[in-house]
Amino acid sequence: MLFKKKNKSVGCVVDVHSHILPGIDDGSRNLDETLKMLEISHNEGITHIIATPHFKDRHNNAKPDEVKELINNIQGLSDKYGLDINIYQGNEILYYDDMCKFIEKGGISTINGSNYVLVEFITSASYQYIRNALEEIMSEGYQPIVAHVERYSCMVQNIENLFEIKNMGVEIQVNASSITGDNGRDVKRFVHKLLHEQIIDYVGTDCHRCEGRRIPKMKECINIMYKKYNEQYINDILYKNAINRLL
Repeated sequence: MLFKKKNKSVGCVVDVHSHILPGIDDGSRNLDETLKMLEISHNEGITHIIATPHFKDRHNNAKPDEVKELINNIQGLSDKYGLDINIYQGNEILYYDDMCKFIEKGGISTINGSNYVLVEFITSASYQYIRNALEEIMSEGYQPIVAHVERYSCMVQNIENLFEIKNMGVEIQVNASSITGDNGRDVKRFVHKLLHEQIIDYVGTDCHRCEGRRIPKMKECINIMYKKYNEQYINDILYKNAINRLL
């Protein structure tokens, strides 16, 4: 569980975006897969996981109480097998007009009961739509974290749009697989620009499976970041921001 740069070691890594809970979205298909994903996470150095099952309007979404019960069960298994991973509750919410009202009613999970919400958009959404949505979320007293910002064409095609929402106070999450280049060279180039500018707040695996491309892979990403970027900043986006703000 050691990732080094000039004898630097990391004892804490927070995966802020994970589909590790079994059978409630397009992530883990069953309990066996979840246990394999937890084992991979442990081997990759991940110590904290925020479970963020998809929430989409007019879909058959798991209720927060159901998610909480699943997390309690999975946490018990993690402890039983000595994996030393702490699991927390959230949702990855596909933005829709009544999102904040439904959060207020208790129908959607914020991150660990905080005012932070992990929000996503369709990849082709216009910048004005995304900006208006984020302003609305903030006006209702919630702190938005934009999930996998590297997927939105309006941000990739004009990085100034991303600087603008960052200056509004929006927080930014990218996927570890984008940093390593697993999602293509252009995506990797864009994400490394963001790392250079230090405007990323969190890294997540966005894992869905225990095999293939969407596993909870973090170690390679960590090694790359510590080699290329400011150590204090990488500490922040790997664990300090999440520990201080979310957990």
